[in-house]
Amino acid sequence: MIEDEEIFVEMFSDSLKRAGFEVTVAKNGAWGIKEALSGGFDLLITDIVMPAMGGEEMIAKLKNDPKTQNMPIVVISASVDDATQKRIEKMGVSSFFIKTKITPTELAEKVKKILAKN
Repeated sequence: MIEDEEIFVEMFSDSLKRAGFEVTVAKNGAWGIKEALSGGFDLLITDIVMPAMGGEEMIAKLKNDPKTQNMPIVVISASVDDATQKRIEKMGVSSFFIKTKITPTELAEKVKKILAKN
C-alpha cells in the first residue's frame, strides 16, 4: 500500500490484515516503486497525490517494467478530477476508488475478488 496519509494507512491496512493479507506500506511514490520493483507482491494499492513521486507517474513506470507490468493495481484517491481518473483507468489499473466513498471492508473484499481472478 502506497499512501502518505496515516489515517488511511491505518484504516485500510488494518482491514486488509484482518482479511488475511500481508501489508507492506510505503509513504510516497518513490519508496513505493522501489518496494514494488523488489518483487514478491501480488497486488498494489496506491494513492495518486503523494510526495516524492505521484501515483500516476509511478503507475506508468510499473506498467512499463516487465517485472511489474501485469501486477494488479488498485487506486484509492480523494483528490483527482474526472479527467485524471479516466486517464489513470486507461493505464490498466484494476480498480479506481474514491477513498472517502469506500469502506476498509469493501476494499478488502474488492482485493479478494481481484486476486481470485489472477
